[in-house]
Amino acid sequence: MAMQSFLISPAAVRDCSECARLLVGQLGEHGVDTSTERLSDLLEAVVANEGRGFVLLARADEYVVGVAYAATILSAEHGGLVAWLEELYVTPSYRSLGIGSALLAAVVERAHKAGVAAVDLEVDASHSRAESLYRRFGFRRLNRSRWVKELIT
Repeated sequence: MAMQSFLISPAAVRDCSECARLLVGQLGEHGVDTSTERLSDLLEAVVANEGRGFVLLARADEYVVGVAYAATILSAEHGGLVAWLEELYVTPSYRSLGIGSALLAAVVERAHKAGVAAVDLEVDASHSRAESLYRRFGFRRLNRSRWVKELIT
């Protein structure tokens, strides 16, 4: 795919439904069923309150082609504010163009400027390509397993 350029910027409320649409597709790839409306509401809440985190998007050819959502939490382990990188997604037809790397660099930069102590994330066990991206940015694997108890279905 020929592309001149792309732009990474913070999402505005008006961008949240398009970002949510991308994330519904990404979550569907992982077997997670959710709605665009539900995700849009969540992203709007984050965009409206910086204390909850931040949403960045990648725009190319006037379209949103990538999104990164980081939630912030106070972490005992890291002794301060942590950005939990919930999602980083690039539309398949725009992959391998540096957009994922640019989004991740923007997440790390924004978190660093905000005084965040660490950026945490998880990678699906079958995504070696994602692992490679995170390794290039200095992330390291933790010897843990993630657990969940869902309270609302």
